[in-house]
Amino acid sequence: MALDVRMGDVIEMRKPHPCGERAWTVVRVGADIGLRCNGCERRILMDRPTLHRRAKTLLERGEAVDPAIEGALFGSGSGAEEATGA
Repeated sequence: MALDVRMGDVIEMRKPHPCGERAWTVVRVGADIGLRCNGCERRILMDRPTLHRRAKTLLERGEAVDPAIEGALFGSGSGAEEATGA
């Protein structure tokens, strides 16, 4: 299953960062996921399979970039029709 990650998501990791914080904010989405520690502001890049293994739970969901795109990707059905104007 693909990991659904978007900008602004706050993810709790299984093990704490050396600063003691477990929560990380997604700051970059691509082949690698950019994360920022919510405790010390340290930034890291992590590939998707590693993030999928190390993530414990999604604490907070970031805003959708475009509801039409998200509807087309995740199958709500209404997003594709709204985008084309049909």
